[in-house]
Amino acid sequence: MMEVTNLTKIKIRIKLFENLYHAICKHPLELSVVLASPYRMRKLNKKYRGKDTTADVLSFLIEKGRGEIFLNARRKNIQFLFVHGCLHLLGFDHKTLKDAKIMERKEKNILCKSRKELSE
Repeated sequence: MMEVTNLTKIKIRIKLFENLYHAICKHPLELSVVLASPYRMRKLNKKYRGKDTTADVLSFLIEKGRGEIFLNARRKNIQFLFVHGCLHLLGFDHKTLKDAKIMERKEKNILCKSRKELSE
């Protein structure tokens, strides 16, 4: 199950997230997605990561099978950021070069597959 909350006035096509969610989450994942302003993203990044910069995406695993993703609604690559956040919740990271390459390949595969399905 996925729930999307838009805290901004920016229009976002929720269907895009739903398609990506189904492509990524083969196992049940209760997901809350929050579209937030750059200001809110900066505040959250400072509070939870100690970084006083505007984050593009923040992922929080609340418990196994349940997570929350905050997306900077002003970013143009929001589909990529959604996929990136979901993969973090599923245990992927980019702390090492090897892990970064694995995660990047997974992101590209999901986005390519999703684009093909949308065009059919």
